[in-house]
Amino acid sequence: MANRFFEGAAHAAAYAKFRPLPPISLVERIVSFAKETQAEPLTGAADVGCGSGQSTEILSPYVKAVTGLDVSDAQVLEARKLSKHPNVSYKVSPAETLPFPDKSLSLVTSCQACHWFDMPAFYKEVDRILVPGGVLALYGYLFPKPIHKDYADDLYNLIDHLYKEQLKGYIHQGSKEVYLGKYGDEKYTLIYKDQLRDESHYVDKTATVAELTGYLTSWSGFQNFRAKNGDEAAQKILETFQDRFLKTLKVTTAPEETSIDLRFHYFLLMGRKPLE
Repeated sequence: MANRFFEGAAHAAAYAKFRPLPPISLVERIVSFAKETQAEPLTGAADVGCGSGQSTEILSPYVKAVTGLDVSDAQVLEARKLSKHPNVSYKVSPAETLPFPDKSLSLVTSCQACHWFDMPAFYKEVDRILVPGGVLALYGYLFPKPIHKDYADDLYNLIDHLYKEQLKGYIHQGSKEVYLGKYGDEKYTLIYKDQLRDESHYVDKTATVAELTGYLTSWSGFQNFRAKNGDEAAQKILETFQDRFLKTLKVTTAPEETSIDLRFHYFLLMGRKPLE
């Protein structure tokens, strides 16, 4: 895993608190695809680049044993603290050397993370550890879209402007490949012929404006800006965003007291290893 933007303890905590949970419909789509060629329940799964475990814990009801892997000690520590299922465990590991025997797992997933991987090395490892008929699922989500009867587009444009303009020059190319490109770049082309893309899933989340701002701090681009310009400059960006957001909503309540509905649209790429 060549880039390591999510290793600080504070950043890991923000990631855990503000990032969305994958929609159940998406997880069930992955599992149903895997069960087309495998017995139920699935025997083992790895969630690579698991972060604080949102995309790992959700696999628990469908797989006998789930392992979340991340290169960051801080993220794995956060995931262990938050873990609620006895069949889920976490390990510190890069994506390019996965700690599993050959042909041992039914499923490998990665949510909003593989743009940080060395993809050829990752694909080679996935092919090594998947059983015949095993499934690789890569997925991610786009910027949250505010749901509002009057100001949805204006509110979304504030998020878009922060990413594309105010943080311009601080956004890593990999981040653009997920948020803007939906893993459409050639390097994400799956290694298996039996594959599909599904962009029908989304999850809605109600958050305060303060919590939405907290989500923005989990962006690697914001973390890069903060590292290079200091806390004061980073705080000013956040305060400006909040002020504009509240003015657009035409409210006078505090960010912590102002709620907004958000919709996270997901995209999913899946491929199946050939049966022997």
